Amino acid sequence: MNVTLKTVVVTLAALALALLGGWLWGSTGRWRAEETLTKASTGLHLANARGNMLAARVSLFEVNFGEASRSLVSAKADLVTAAEAFDRLRLRSEAAAAREVAARVEDARQMAGRLDQSANTRLAEAIRLLPKMP
Repeated sequence: MNVTLKTVVVTLAALALALLGGWLWGSTGRWRAEETLTKASTGLHLANARGNMLAARVSLFEVNFGEASRSLVSAKADLVTAAEAFDRLRLRSEAAAAREVAARVEDARQMAGRLDQSANTRLAEAIRLLPKMP
C-alpha cells in the first residue's frame, strides 16, 4: 500500500471538513434553544418577583412588616436576575425597567423597615411598572 503525502492531506482535510460540518449542523438549533430557555427563565423570575411583591402587599395590609420585608428581598433578587437576563438577550429597555422596579422594591423594603404603611403605595407603583416578556 503506497500512501502519499497528498492522500494524507486530502484525508485530513476531509475529516476536518466533516467535523466542522457536524459541529455546525449540531449547533444550529442549540442557539435558538438557549435563547428560548433564557426567555423562559426570565419569565419565571418576573413571575416570582410579581408573586413576592403581591405577597408583600398582603403582609403590609396585615401590618406584618417583617414578612413583607422578606418577600421584598426575594422579589428584588428575582428582578436583578431578570435584568441580567434581559441584558444577555439584548433587551435594554426591559432590563432598565426591571432595574427601576428593583429600585422601587428596595425603597418599599426600606419603608417597611421603618414600619411605614405608605410602602404599600410604593409597591403598587412597582407592580404597575413590572416589565412583560416580549
